Amino acid sequence: MKTNIRPLQLAFVLILGKIALHLATANNLGFQRDEFLYLALGQHLDWGYWSNPPFIGAISWLSQHLLGDSIWATRVFPALSGAGMLWIMALSVRSLGGGLFAQLLSGLSLFCSIAWLRAFSMLQPVPFDIFFWAWLSYLSLQWLKTKEVKWWYYMGIVAGIGFLNKYTIGFWAISLLIGLLFTQKRSVLGTRAPWYAVGISLLIIVPNLIWQWKYDFPIFEHLKELNDNQLQYVKSSDFLIGQLMMHGPFAFLWIAGLLVLLQSKKMQNYRALGLQYLALIGLLLLLKGKDYYALGAYPVLFAAGAVYWERKLQKTSMRIAFTSLLVLLSIPLIPTGLPLFPTTKLVGYFKWLSQDLGVEGPLRWEGGKLHALPQDYADMLGWTELAAATDRALAQAGDPNNCIIYGENYGQAGAIDHYCHKPHPEVVSFSDSYRLWAPDTLAPHVNTFIYVNDELGDDVKDLFQDIQPMGGITDTLAREFGTTVYLCRQPKRSFPAFWAARMREVKR
Repeated sequence: MKTNIRPLQLAFVLILGKIALHLATANNLGFQRDEFLYLALGQHLDWGYWSNPPFIGAISWLSQHLLGDSIWATRVFPALSGAGMLWIMALSVRSLGGGLFAQLLSGLSLFCSIAWLRAFSMLQPVPFDIFFWAWLSYLSLQWLKTKEVKWWYYMGIVAGIGFLNKYTIGFWAISLLIGLLFTQKRSVLGTRAPWYAVGISLLIIVPNLIWQWKYDFPIFEHLKELNDNQLQYVKSSDFLIGQLMMHGPFAFLWIAGLLVLLQSKKMQNYRALGLQYLALIGLLLLLKGKDYYALGAYPVLFAAGAVYWERKLQKTSMRIAFTSLLVLLSIPLIPTGLPLFPTTKLVGYFKWLSQDLGVEGPLRWEGGKLHALPQDYADMLGWTELAAATDRALAQAGDPNNCIIYGENYGQAGAIDHYCHKPHPEVVSFSDSYRLWAPDTLAPHVNTFIYVNDELGDDVKDLFQDIQPMGGITDTLAREFGTTVYLCRQPKRSFPAFWAARMREVKR
């Protein structure tokens, strides 16, 4: 039964609860490795980065200038993007004819979905990508409902901005095109509106395309690295299982939503959205995409599914029972998506989850081995310990103007920049966007090298006479366990010349 409650009125209460949930758990572990990179992007505003378009850098800059760079402050904007997606889902429910129960049911999915809890809890492009996809799906839903041309122009604007956040927005556009081709709605492709929308998007993304051209399109090298190091190991079966598992018991909503979009006469007008989802899954299977790449396709499915269950369950008692069952089944899994507890309790929880319930998936890292904590959680540990070791190295190094600090990956570099107490030069790295900022040459007087890695390479070992380990990460639960800070002094030959040669290799 429909109510007079507007989506925004209902969503407002849920929004406050969702933001409070994310921020209340922010300090239970620490910064995730990637968050250090995005904090650094905010300190180097540009129209593009090595592996990212410019939007996340702008968000990071805004967040740091308005709120600071504490953990909770860094996670405010991701939490807000989740709240924005909740609002859009409520609007989508209303557009599909849903009432209060459907709005509540779809809104609860954001509190219980493992994938959405994790995505909206960290500063990264993913939460904003999901938000833009949800927005685009709502706009396309509105066009399918009203046939008004203006919705295409709105889609063009949002798609362009979304592209500046994450290039995967292109998958949304391609899959929508395929979905339209398999319905009678394909006739719209013979009109001007969709192509004007494409033109609007292109105008918005031109600055990033110019930046890519200026730097010889580093996105292609990044994609090659991604494929070589990660995507080639993605199994189709794991990808499909991930689609079923990542929303937990609330998969009953999106599966119902997909089926009604594809089969229901009442939803026939929106069939292209169901076909769009199938096309997207096919594209990601073909390209060996990770399971979370599809997250943005689910909000409209959840909205349609919530409307279906509202119509299916007419009695209040049945609605209460159904909702309670989904929530109760989801509760034991919530800590896999959000670190609700401190480290020691999380270890006990995941031990119970794997040994007593037989759920091992969250503990399996990219390499395929099982660990005590999920990889994302292990990525949040050890950073302050690493910075403390770097502070000790800086105390012995003397004049900070005579030294350079190098981190083998952007997590190390960013953590040292963020947590070090001693005055220090900006940390450099050859990892991801840090390679764009590394100096081509060093001043002749630079003769001290603070080197951070999990091992001491032969090139560094052969270059310096005095090499002292200053400590590192000893937390066995940390993904960076064993990473060590080395204080390297008394170079056997010119260190600036050695550095210049390495930079030529990196930037060639």
